[in-house]
Amino acid sequence: MSEISLALSGGAARGAYHLGALQYIDDNDIKIKAICGTSIGSIIGTSYAAGVSPRKQLEIFKSKEFREIFSFNFFHNSIFSINSKAAILEQLMPINNLEELSIPVCFSAVDLNTGEELFFSQGKLPEICLASSALIPMFEPVKYNGLILGDGGLINHMPIKPLLEHPYPIVGINLHPLTVSHKQNNIYNFIKRAIYLKTYSNSGDSQSKCDIFITNDKLRNYSLFSLKHLDEMFTMGYRDAESLLDIYDTMPN
Repeated sequence: MSEISLALSGGAARGAYHLGALQYIDDNDIKIKAICGTSIGSIIGTSYAAGVSPRKQLEIFKSKEFREIFSFNFFHNSIFSINSKAAILEQLMPINNLEELSIPVCFSAVDLNTGEELFFSQGKLPEICLASSALIPMFEPVKYNGLILGDGGLINHMPIKPLLEHPYPIVGINLHPLTVSHKQNNIYNFIKRAIYLKTYSNSGDSQSKCDIFITNDKLRNYSLFSLKHLDEMFTMGYRDAESLLDIYDTMPN
């Protein structure tokens, strides 16, 4: 296998798993010809297409400078705010416009007024990348070109629709594996579970259209908002991506 298209799900800090898989892809000279993602998947995919290596991205996410871009917002439209002008974001996304990337990248966001899933393949960075990652109510919606945008994962954790236009096998990497819930039965957990199952149903349709699908049930053990275990998830993603070559060899031409 030498050429693939890649779908990267949302999943916040679990994005380190994406980075491990990307590092395996690089180490084995597999060429990514198109990327689609949402939330952290859009940030990682954009950064990769801009020439920032997976290991370099990992170091950025682990850095003090990256942690400092987040601040408590005292519940003014969101719980946290992001300094979109921080120099560390320029290291992560060193290109001004999405259409300038060396690999075609498309990612999703939600129009919070209409509920429509929108796909972007051009526009200004990092604004639209942060819009794709604006998980309500953790982060404030992003105003862009007259739209009010939120995290694309609110509708679909792993969008792949734009990749269907390309002739390459689709590799999907999902940071939200579906597992049986054993959490205490209370209204808060029931609401969380209902919202998750709704978004997972859309992701399940995407999964069925992937030629190769990568995830790990152990990802459920890692918090979406903790940066303490990035190295562990990077290693897990690298090891799970080792199945790529074996699976591809069994696929019909």
